[in-house]
Amino acid sequence: MSDAPVRHEVTDDGAVHTITLDSRPGNVIDIALCGQLGPAIAAAAASDAGKVLVIRGAGKHFSFGASVEEHLPDKAPEMLAAFGGVLRQLIGFPYPTVAGVQGSCLGGGLELVLACGIVIAEETATLASPEIQLGVLAPAATALLSGRAAEDVLLTGRSFTAEEARQMGIANVLTVAGELDATIDEFVRKHFVPRSALSLRLATKAVREPRRADIERRLDEAERLYLEELLPTHDGVEGIKAFIEKRPPVWRNA
Repeated sequence: MSDAPVRHEVTDDGAVHTITLDSRPGNVIDIALCGQLGPAIAAAAASDAGKVLVIRGAGKHFSFGASVEEHLPDKAPEMLAAFGGVLRQLIGFPYPTVAGVQGSCLGGGLELVLACGIVIAEETATLASPEIQLGVLAPAATALLSGRAAEDVLLTGRSFTAEEARQMGIANVLTVAGELDATIDEFVRKHFVPRSALSLRLATKAVREPRRADIERRLDEAERLYLEELLPTHDGVEGIKAFIEKRPPVWRNA
């Protein structure tokens, strides 16, 4: 395991940038990790030779999600700002992005994946946006999902398989367990490495720009709803406190 919670690696030709979360066992996303993830994404975005950015999680799991403790009132505004900034970087990233998913991909981990353009997942991966079970909401997932998939994923908080993710349009390619690295490598070398970096940037702008402003508007509103309407309530913090204290939540519906 690396000492650095975020690794940024680049192929010799500069075409493939890989950013790996390496804070095992769960690659939990906290304020400190966002402080390293943001600059890594910015460095990749600034590469003139870059043709694809791959986001990975080291170890058995992509990510257990964002830090629960940092969603208490004293840290939640800072956490939402830090993680929201990272997600906005990915939403507006200038060339193709690929997320590789294995093991558990939960909460903020799923939001990180949703902010990428293409998702390659192991068939055995498990995904979920369980925030509603803690009495809170997932701002980025709210902005990035729509329709029946959003209702299912966000309002139930249930876990779902990689195959279900593919049917929902969340995952693009599935691969057998243990073959994720090879599948990602084959995919990017077939579809992105042979292309013009300039053309990929312009095509990415054409594809993403029409919906980017709408996603960012929805994200702004979801974050406002979380901080201004949910966080000041009893139930907005009760589920988080109960999780930390390892007890059932006591809802007041207020």
